[in-house]
Amino acid sequence: LGKMASSSLAQVFVEGPFESTIVALEPSAGLEGLKGSIARQTGIPEELQRITCGGKVLSQATSMGELDNSTVVVALRVLGGGGDGGSIPGRMDLVKTAKTHTWLLKAATREDPSFQMNAPWTMCALTNEKLAQPVYADQLGHLFNKEALLKYILGEKKAHFTHIKAMRDAVEVKITVSKAKSEPGDHPLGWVCPVTGKPVNGKRRFYVVWGCGCLVSKEAVTQLGSKNCPRCTRELDPELDELILMSPPTDELKAQYQQMKTRNAVLKERRKAAKRLKKASKAKAKADPEAKSAMGAPLPKKAAAKTDKKIAPPKKKKRHLSAVQREIQENLKKAKKQSKVFSSIFLTKRDFENDERVASTSFISTKPRSMNALV
Repeated sequence: LGKMASSSLAQVFVEGPFESTIVALEPSAGLEGLKGSIARQTGIPEELQRITCGGKVLSQATSMGELDNSTVVVALRVLGGGGDGGSIPGRMDLVKTAKTHTWLLKAATREDPSFQMNAPWTMCALTNEKLAQPVYADQLGHLFNKEALLKYILGEKKAHFTHIKAMRDAVEVKITVSKAKSEPGDHPLGWVCPVTGKPVNGKRRFYVVWGCGCLVSKEAVTQLGSKNCPRCTRELDPELDELILMSPPTDELKAQYQQMKTRNAVLKERRKAAKRLKKASKAKAKADPEAKSAMGAPLPKKAAAKTDKKIAPPKKKKRHLSAVQREIQENLKKAKKQSKVFSSIFLTKRDFENDERVASTSFISTKPRSMNALV
């Protein structure tokens, strides 16, 4: 199995009294680092973890590089009464301690026996917050809130989600919400299969179609076949294996990871082929202008048909003057009426030609103003 993280990280599959998960750490990290990562993901304290690999208890000197691509099992350690090597415990001590650990495990799972079954369908895999649409899914069957996914991509990466590097590594889930009254066993948000009407929960297997994001049940795929999407009837790409199992069990997680690698390789090759085709088309269009027009270059716009109708000039927009401007204009009009000399300052050559009375005035010259001083 290839590594989920980059080549510099060691990857370990973890099983135990919780949902199976994957931990990726530096190869130099020791057993304490592994326990700390498991404690953050499951809520089980480090001192209660008893980790084995191949039936053997791991020592403190074990490094992540030695456990790369291995499966480890986490069990609850018995503390007190000699279970840690101090003395030989009696039966009653072991029974009491086991009850204490059972209570601790229930507290970690919010005292709900079906919590581990329903949590993947109701909580964001990144923040453990309640899911709210729009919801996104990755290729390993995890659900995320969009805001949390964007913050993760733009911010610090978490070791067990390093396969998500951009938004194209997730798909928006198209969810069908039932309007019927909820009953025991239904999804808290009313999610159902659009074909069978069965509620979305941990008791049934559901798929997300990678190409369109539709959430459908296994029964719908069995009834309608796997050639088309049961919800939107879109034809599925057999090369991509688009049906992604949500919250897969441990024995199917490795196979699903291999499917993700194969799918990503196909998509990457298609993106490269599209870039090569685009680059070749641009080079061909640059070398042959006729080919550019044949490839869909924009054609020149048709000339407007000539008509005999005269086009009226655009109307001038009225200027909205302020109170000060209106007052200045009124004062100028009054000054022009009171003094002919003052009004002659604002006369133009056309005014002199049209108004004989003004043109015959002795103190006004019809010559250009620059020549008045020489007359």
